[in-house]
Amino acid sequence: MRRPPWWLVALLVLLAFAFQGTRGIWEPDEGRYTAAGLNMLESGDWLLPTLDGERPHLTKPPVTYWAIAASVALLGYDEWAARLPGALAFVGTGLLLFGLGRRVCPAKPWLPPLVWSLSLAPLAGANIISTDALLVFFETAAMYAFVEWWSRDAADGRRWLLAMWVAWGLAFMTKGPPGLLPLAGMVAFLAVHDRTRLRRMFWPWGLAAFAVVAFSWFAVVVAQQPGRLGYFLGYEVYGRVFTAVHRRNSEWYGGFQVYLPVLLAGALPWWAFALAAAGGPRQAWTRLRQGLRRRDPGLLLLLYWLLVPLAVFFLARSRLHLYVLPLFVPLALLLARPLAGWPWLTARRLAAIAGLMAAALLALKGTLAYWTSDRDARQMAAGLRPAVEARQAEAIVFVGMKAFYGLQLYLDAQVESLEIDEHSLEYSDRITGAELCADLARRERSLLVIKQEHAAAFTAAAGRCEATGLLRVGAFDADDHRLEVYAAGPRAEGRPSGATG
Repeated sequence: MRRPPWWLVALLVLLAFAFQGTRGIWEPDEGRYTAAGLNMLESGDWLLPTLDGERPHLTKPPVTYWAIAASVALLGYDEWAARLPGALAFVGTGLLLFGLGRRVCPAKPWLPPLVWSLSLAPLAGANIISTDALLVFFETAAMYAFVEWWSRDAADGRRWLLAMWVAWGLAFMTKGPPGLLPLAGMVAFLAVHDRTRLRRMFWPWGLAAFAVVAFSWFAVVVAQQPGRLGYFLGYEVYGRVFTAVHRRNSEWYGGFQVYLPVLLAGALPWWAFALAAAGGPRQAWTRLRQGLRRRDPGLLLLLYWLLVPLAVFFLARSRLHLYVLPLFVPLALLLARPLAGWPWLTARRLAAIAGLMAAALLALKGTLAYWTSDRDARQMAAGLRPAVEARQAEAIVFVGMKAFYGLQLYLDAQVESLEIDEHSLEYSDRITGAELCADLARRERSLLVIKQEHAAAFTAAAGRCEATGLLRVGAFDADDHRLEVYAAGPRAEGRPSGATG
């Protein structure tokens, strides 16, 4: 089978695009990625991503922000446009898996993309605005090109080698060094089993293409401000791998707590079917050892692809659930191999299982699309819109708390975060208590949002300002808190500080 069957393409498109624009932007992660893309589009600065339109936001390279900005420019300001890159990446990854299936599961090359697309974790990742769905696509493209190069003679494979290095460059430009973890597995595989190919893989023209794609943006950004190199290497690389500075499940058991449930639950029911196809856990282990003894190249490549990145994820001190999302590609290929030759899994039974899984996943996706959440930026925007329109606010400033940056998709206002005498929030503007009055004076076209339990202290501090007062203009619930909304203005309005509008 040289081309994917029509039903597989239809299934991928249905799963990827169903309800993709129904759910609002959920804070905090979706809001940050969306705001960074919108700020690029609105400012015209496609080099430096920002969350508030001023301070550079350099935690990730810009490919995801570029994709969101381009999609919004094409389709408009809505959730559908913000999630389009993830949906396209889901479809593209499924098609690449079919190509990989032709090499490592040739009897039924459509089975690996079927297993992958009808697993919970890949579908959930494509419905969340983040770097992960695009990263999975670029990593899978790189591995597909590698397998095609590896399967050909040296002269015929050069174009695939070039495509592989370009894809690795795009993976690096999507998430930085973690995007190259499957490359580390590939190098380890060749170093142990095919050193001749390993030397050929580091083709100078391919390395040059990788360097241009992967490092050009970093070079320009660091050239503008050399101190950023220390930020990239220190805070973003060393800090994530060796320290708990990011406070993301850094305990020694964090990997077991975060990753194992995702890998097990995220690929159900295919784990159970694959074990049954292999004859049970003991027989599956025996077959695995037999494959290792005879040095089955397809099996070995998939194991290196899966286990080397997984080991790094366990050792690194920064751990989040979606970090292992790219590992579901080699996992799907591994699970599909025993399923392809299982006599019990007839075409009719497989169609029934696939239909039930597709219906269940679509039902779950639809349920979440209409789920009421106090992290939904669209609902927050509905609570804020009357005050924004009445005051013609140009900015929404969250005081002493993380900003809900996803509001920018719904309200024609910049979103910012402000701290007073604090240094606890990563993306905030910081002022001292002595600077509060001057800061409020310049925010007459802004709304200030603060948690209800901190509102009294904030309004009391603002009450000491001679020229500027606060007017309470509303309140709404979000993220398990009651939030109060104030507008700053001259006291000549005749309102005392903290008065209710």
